[in-house]
Amino acid sequence: MVTIQDSTNEQKSYESKLYEIDARLKVLEQSLQSKADTKDVILKIDELIKEKELITKNELNNFHKKMEATLHANHVKLLKWLIATGLSTVAAIAGVIRIFI
Repeated sequence: MVTIQDSTNEQKSYESKLYEIDARLKVLEQSLQSKADTKDVILKIDELIKEKELITKNELNNFHKKMEATLHANHVKLLKWLIATGLSTVAAIAGVIRIFI
């Protein structure tokens, strides 16, 4: 048999649990709000970087790699040019010697 006293105690127990759950819910809501604020800050920083035309580390690394590749390609072209110039010089000298001999 349930008495009024038991019912009151039960109600107080439920109320305290409800209060505890409500407090946890508020903490979670604040946590979610701060996470949303963090995302907003990241987005604003990205916008500022784009506005100021600053570059990130990844962009700098990519630029560095592109410059190394371009430098290597130019180095190869220069070597080819030097070899071709040397061969044409030898051929010109051989032609001049052949005329006089």
